[in-house]
Amino acid sequence: MINVFLFVLGAIVGSFLNVVGLRWDLLRHGGVLSTLGGRSSCPSCRKVLEWYELIPIFSFLILRGRCLSCGGKISWQYPIVELWTGLIFATVPYIFIPVFCVYIVITIYDLRHKIIPNPLVYSAILLSLTIPLFFIHYTLLDWFSGPILFAFFASIWFLSRGRAMGFGDAKLGLSVGLLLGASQGFSAIVLAFWIGALGSLAYLFLNKIDFLKNTKRLTMKSEIPFAPFIVVGAWMSLMFHLNIFHVALF
Repeated sequence: MINVFLFVLGAIVGSFLNVVGLRWDLLRHGGVLSTLGGRSSCPSCRKVLEWYELIPIFSFLILRGRCLSCGGKISWQYPIVELWTGLIFATVPYIFIPVFCVYIVITIYDLRHKIIPNPLVYSAILLSLTIPLFFIHYTLLDWFSGPILFAFFASIWFLSRGRAMGFGDAKLGLSVGLLLGASQGFSAIVLAFWIGALGSLAYLFLNKIDFLKNTKRLTMKSEIPFAPFIVVGAWMSLMFHLNIFHVALF
C-alpha cells in the first residue's frame, strides 16, 4: 500500500513537473506565481480544463488523448512523465526523490530544446552534494566519481568542440557521480550509452520502414539530447543496484 501511495503521489507530482518543464523559460523570466498560477487549459482551444480532465494518467486514457471540447490531440508526454515519476517515487529511496524530480524537469527541457538550463543542473549538483552526507559508507572513490565523470564528458565536449556532447551533459554527469557513487554512477553512464545507442538505432529502423508516422526524421548526423539517457541510466542503476565492477553482471 505504501508503494501504491507513493506511485499516486509521484504521478501527481509528475503532472506538476510537466508544467515546470514546459514553462521553464516563462518561469525563469516571469516569476513563479505568474507562470504556474491559474488553471490549466487546452493548448489548442485554450478552454480551461475541468478537474476530471486533469487526473494524472487516467484522464488521458479515458479521453483517448484528445481534448473533450475541441478534439485536439494531447501529447503523450503528459501520461509518460506522470507514469515515470510515479515509478520513480515507488522504486527509489525517499532521500533521492528531490534530485530525481530535478532530473525529470531537465529531461523534459532537454528533449524539447536540446540544452540543459544551468539553474536546474546546478540545483541537481547541490542536492547531489548534500544527499551523500547521510551515507557513512561513501569511499574516497565515491566522492571522486563525480569529478571523474565530469572530466570524461567535458573532454568529449572539448575535443569535439561541442559537436559530440554538450557541456551540460558534463555537469549532469558530475551530479550523477556525486549522487550514486562510483559503482552505481559509472554503471549509470555505461547504461546511458547502451540505451542511447539501442534507442537511436531502433528509431532509425522504425523511421526507415515508415512505422513512425508524422515524426521527425532521424539520421546518423542528427542531434540527439543525451540527458534523458543519463537520467534513465541513473534511475535503473539505483533501482537495480548495478555495479559495473562485477564482471558477472555482463
